[in-house]
Amino acid sequence: MAPRLRSRPRSAPLALLLAAALVGPSTTLAGDEDEEDAGPVMRSPAPTMSFEAMDVAGEMGVTVGGAQDINYARDRIAAGEVPHPNVFTPEGLFSEHDLPIAARGPCRDTICADGVAARASLIAQPDVRYLAQLGFSSGLDPDTWRRAPLNLVAVVDTSCSMGGGPIETVRESLIEVADRLGPQDRLSVVRYSDVVETVLPPTSPTNGAAIARGVERLRIAGSTYMEAGLKAGYALARRSAPGFDGTTRVMLFTDERPNVGRTDADSFMTMAEAAARAGVGMTTVGVATHFGAELAQKVSSVRGGNLVFFPDVATMKDTFAEDFDTLVTELAHDLRMEVAPGAGLEIAGIYGIPGEAMEWGDDGSIRLEVATLFLSKRKGAIYVALAPAGDSALPLRKYAPDAQIASVRLSYSPLEGRRVDRAVSMPLVRDSELGDGLLRGRLLVDEITTLKAATALHHEQNDQEGAYQLVHALASIFRSSADPTLAEERAMVFDLERTLAGLSGHAGEPEVAQSPRHKVTGLPRR
Repeated sequence: MAPRLRSRPRSAPLALLLAAALVGPSTTLAGDEDEEDAGPVMRSPAPTMSFEAMDVAGEMGVTVGGAQDINYARDRIAAGEVPHPNVFTPEGLFSEHDLPIAARGPCRDTICADGVAARASLIAQPDVRYLAQLGFSSGLDPDTWRRAPLNLVAVVDTSCSMGGGPIETVRESLIEVADRLGPQDRLSVVRYSDVVETVLPPTSPTNGAAIARGVERLRIAGSTYMEAGLKAGYALARRSAPGFDGTTRVMLFTDERPNVGRTDADSFMTMAEAAARAGVGMTTVGVATHFGAELAQKVSSVRGGNLVFFPDVATMKDTFAEDFDTLVTELAHDLRMEVAPGAGLEIAGIYGIPGEAMEWGDDGSIRLEVATLFLSKRKGAIYVALAPAGDSALPLRKYAPDAQIASVRLSYSPLEGRRVDRAVSMPLVRDSELGDGLLRGRLLVDEITTLKAATALHHEQNDQEGAYQLVHALASIFRSSADPTLAEERAMVFDLERTLAGLSGHAGEPEVAQSPRHKVTGLPRR
């Protein structure tokens, strides 16, 4: 695994951040498509690629492992809290949305990738000028694709902290899982507290009575000996896998707060990585309002890992109805990428990468690793923000169809076959030519970076005014967005805006209509 990304501080003083927040919606930056723009870019011949990807109706998607939602942050904000910045995971947010790239033809491979870039600004990163998208899709036909038979080992935390609503959510979840399994599948259940017990050996889902008896035995008692529970679950998975014609996977249901045995993230990551090398991945299902999200996020970033959070039964049913089959379907492992900025630009941020395997190259490129790619019903994406390199004044450049904002070289190992190597360009396109992936992606990147910056001000600097101003600026952008798929984002941002308004003394202030002229420059808004 590559070392962690070496720090290149890009933070700006709060006054600069707030000034940037007054600029207005990131979706109105472009202006006239042929006017000059800040930041030189590399010009190169149109790239040749041996594969294609496009926004095709009915085409399936690919998403990275790690968090698959930000439901925990949503739940805490809806409850009137200000979550810690660490619970806002870009990959989790992006996985909730369809982020397609319009390209040159249908995807005909198991995994396809393509790139595109557009002008952008970010409230929390005022130096950013461009946002590039690396999009993933799959040529698997959603009408004919069926997941492989599944040998699922559920490992359930039944410690005292899981009492009440959490364990009821788990029981309902297991019944829902059993309903989604077929006669070719197998389900087993291991419970742990301060003791470990197999309450359901590998059983066909057609045996509903046995499954119901196993679920009934999930009774609350004792402390949280997660280490022992996972060891028992993985051991059962390994014993049952050789005689099973399909995939074997562990699904851990927990509030992720171990207090007996090993409790550090590294120990659980090592355990999960060893199991994944033996062909056993793990989906972590977080439950309860005191969920230990940081530990879960680290463990889910390893090979074969992903993570969802269920604040209630309704969310669980929706998630499993939409995504159960793809949550348990790995497509490839060990994605390695090198992202290089165009001439005169430097990388100011990369969003959507689980884990910490990232490092700078001597030429200003970024090398990174992603442990697992999963099948998805939504197109997945990774975003790269770029800013002018250095502090010197840069000449303005006109839009050009061959302008390359960044380029990517990537390789990955599919579950079957040889390792694949690809080169992907990220050309600059006009705003009028943008697809949903970048139009939506600019808002989502602005959202996730602003929420992380604002909640950091709240928790780390006790700066309630600064936190409010950032989220208020973000809320103004979402008020001007008509994208119906962003309804949950608007609700979350508006809820946090109200909470921070109360903490900063702005509660009850009337909404001020936006002036047609920019507050700082005095120029008419575009």
